[in-house]
Amino acid sequence: MLSRLRLGSLIAVIAMATSGCSSALSGGAVTSTPETPVVKPNGQSEAVFGSLKACDLLEPVTGPKGFEPPSVEAAESDNGCATRKKRYGSARIYLVAEAGIDQLSAGQGAKKPTKIGNRDAVEIPGDAGTQSCTVAIAVTQDSRLTASTGLNNGTNEEACALSREIAEAAEPKLPRGN
Repeated sequence: MLSRLRLGSLIAVIAMATSGCSSALSGGAVTSTPETPVVKPNGQSEAVFGSLKACDLLEPVTGPKGFEPPSVEAAESDNGCATRKKRYGSARIYLVAEAGIDQLSAGQGAKKPTKIGNRDAVEIPGDAGTQSCTVAIAVTQDSRLTASTGLNNGTNEEACALSREIAEAAEPKLPRGN
């Protein structure tokens, strides 16, 4: 079905580009809102997060704690960011436009429902084994922010504290979804 949607979107884009502003075509204008992803001809999703960049959400929390400057990463989505602090651990944040918190794998941990601000969220202590934690916030039913921490030494609870801090700092900057 997704490939049909992509093909349909590609055909629509080509038709609009070749028709210009012709009045020969009928139909209403289609607009995108921050809550509705738009599928581009190349299949990438846009719009849920607009121009929001993951590194702009991660650095204000990790920078003052002595972490290295964050760098773009694309493991979970094409809008991710990671940083590390020697002898401490690493932190990551992803803006995932194509999968909500329900589609997030718990890995080796177990999902614990929670709230971040007034949004539904899950906390997954031990998702990558000991000394790790992921906190994910629902933006829409099919999109999320994911904040993950892995420590060199410590506990899942300590990792969750940093993941939650990153998520709580980012939450007010996220678009309002459905």
